[in-house]
Amino acid sequence: AAKKVFEKSAEEEDPMGLHLLASLYYEGKGVEKDLKKAVNLFEAAAEKGFVASNANLGLIYQNGEGVEKDLPKAIEFYKTAAEKGHLQSLFNLGQIYRKGEGVTKNLEKAADYYSEAAVNGYLPAFNEFGLLFAQGQGVKRNYVEAYAWLALGAENKDEQAAKNLETVIKILGKDMLPKANDRLGEIKDEYFNQLKKPK
Repeated sequence: AAKKVFEKSAEEEDPMGLHLLASLYYEGKGVEKDLKKAVNLFEAAAEKGFVASNANLGLIYQNGEGVEKDLPKAIEFYKTAAEKGHLQSLFNLGQIYRKGEGVTKNLEKAADYYSEAAVNGYLPAFNEFGLLFAQGQGVKRNYVEAYAWLALGAENKDEQAAKNLETVIKILGKDMLPKANDRLGEIKDEYFNQLKKPK
């Protein structure tokens, strides 16, 4: 039933219809799994500016699913989605540049992508951004800042962030913990206070 509805929308070149139909073929739900068909439909939706399709195509080309693996193409799709505020795409770009996966490793660029994802509340970015501060990679080493971002991750049930936070607490020591908690409060007020005024 969903397929019929999505097909009708896709025939009318509705980007959401194209995207949803692509998702059915990608996952093999209600239809036989067909990655090539999914890619064609995602690309049609992406051309019409559908953000989630750009994000999905980034993953597809990064992993080589139904297409030849193509990192530069994946990065372009991610960047298009990221420019429109897609947080997972920002995070994925951070991962690519941190690991130097198919591109020149660039920790400053990774930090920028993680930062944008983190300040907009993307949970996995809290841990990665915090780690960069703890390790002094792409940003100046700052255990107070590391504590704040890792604590945010830990508060949101990110187990890895909680483990990393324990290590940072040991490095900080009792004397520095109040300052670290003050910084955590500042970050919450600046980015995550629900009462803040829109910019």
